[in-house]
Parts: sequence; C-alpha cells; structure tokens
Amino acid sequence: MADTNQRGAVDSESEMWQAISAFEQILEVMPDDRSSLETLSHAYEQVGDRARALDYLLRLAEVVVAERDAETALHVRDRLCEYGEADEQVRVLIEQLRALQSDGAKGAEVDTLHDTEKTKPKDAPSMFRVTDELGFAWKLLEAGEISQDDYAALAQDLAELSTDPHVTTVSVLHVLETKAYSGMERILGYVSRDTKTPLISVQAYEVPHALAHMLSIDFMVRHGVVIFGTIADTLLVAIMNPYNQHLREDVAARTGRACHYFMTPPGEFDTLITLLKAAT
Repeated sequence: MADTNQRGAVDSESEMWQAISAFEQILEVMPDDRSSLETLSHAYEQVGDRARALDYLLRLAEVVVAERDAETALHVRDRLCEYGEADEQVRVLIEQLRALQSDGAKGAEVDTLHDTEKTKPKDAPSMFRVTDELGFAWKLLEAGEISQDDYAALAQDLAELSTDPHVTTVSVLHVLETKAYSGMERILGYVSRDTKTPLISVQAYEVPHALAHMLSIDFMVRHGVVIFGTIADTLLVAIMNPYNQHLREDVAARTGRACHYFMTPPGEFDTLITLLKAAT
C-alpha cells in the first residue's frame, strides 16, 4: 500500500511539472497572460516552491494594477497577504491593489447613485475571465475525467482563444467538441451530476422574442450562456460552464429574474445562438 501511495505521489508531481511546462510555454508567447500567471503561482505552491510561486503572483499583481482591474484586485491582494509584507515589492503591490480596490468601490457607489434600475443593463460590459474556464478544466483533471496531456492542450487552446479579437464562445466544452473528444458524453454527464445542473436538449425550444433580448447577443456568445424559456417567472438558462458562480449571479442581476440553469451540448448552444442572431 505504501509503495502504491508513493507511486501516486510521484505521478501527481510529474503531472504538475508537465502543467508548469505547458503554462510557461504560453507565457513565452503571451508574457502578461493572467490565467497562466495565476495557474503557475498555484502550481509552484503545490510543488513546494514558494519563491517561484511568489514571483508569478507578483507578476500577476503588476498586470492587474496596470490594467486597473479593481474586480480582480481583492483576490490577488488576499493571496499576496498570505506571503506577509516583509518584502518591499510585496508591500508596495499590496498597497497599490488596496488603492485600486478602493477606487473601484467608490466608482461602484457613484454608479449606484445614478442608476435608477436595480438590474444591470443587458449591454453593460462584463469581462470574460479565462481563469473560470481553466478552473473548469482543472476540476476535470482532478476528477480523472481528462488526462494531464488533455489538460495542457485545453489550457493552451483556451489561452489562445481568449486573445482572439472576434466575439466567440471560449469554453472547455466547445474546445473538447471541436477536437471531437471521444469522452464528450461522459464528461457532460459527470459535470451535470457534479454541479447538479440538468443536461437538456434545447433544439426543440423556440425562444420567445421578449426573452431573446434580455441579454445581448455579444454577452451570451462571449460568456457561453443563453436564455431559452420560462417556467412562471423563472428563466430557463443554458450555461456552458456550470461551475461559474460569478456568471450565474451576473445573469440574475442583469435580468432581475430568478434563473434555473441547464447544460446543453456546445453544438446545440451554437445553433440556438445562430437562430437568435437571425431573429434580431
């Protein structure tokens, strides 16, 4: 039993180093790719190299500050605080992130004062975060639903797609379907059970005109979410990443309605989006 556990630990660390290599290759092409920086920071923590983990976390913090991303500032600041403030660079970046977060909060208060509605307008900008999809892929890897090689390929494809200037759906499920992944049905079933999100075919649904315009087409395509029906006052929503709680909350805020979420195959999602585009 001890030998088996030891082999398992060695295999796990070997897979981690393979993932590290894949993400470092991505950074050679896109040195400011935030998803790769964050993933590498976590990965080096897992293998016990806190110095390298901190290096990548500092790089991530610098990118967040440069891009004035108040939404992400809190998360990165909290992670930096775990390393303490003895290091001058850490201390400076923590203060910059705090200031950025404070500015973001003040801006949100001003927006609230001038907003006469309680919901976000359907065309309000919302940043797509590739880290949400990388988190999805990581869950599949941890569950043994995909291999380390599958994960590395997924991560690279997601990172490349996220930089595409065209509005397209960047999702784990779309990438797997494009690759004609042989275990697609198994993965859909696993994710449906794991997230308690029913798997449904949306082909038979004809989306009412009023529902089709509750969210903008660009938002639905970019975030992999579409409203396809109602039950009483509850919206029926198909979502490509059911692990993405932030997106669920965003959709509810934008529509001002309770939502019940479903999974659907990527091809059916794309077909429904095409029909909605034709109807506008």
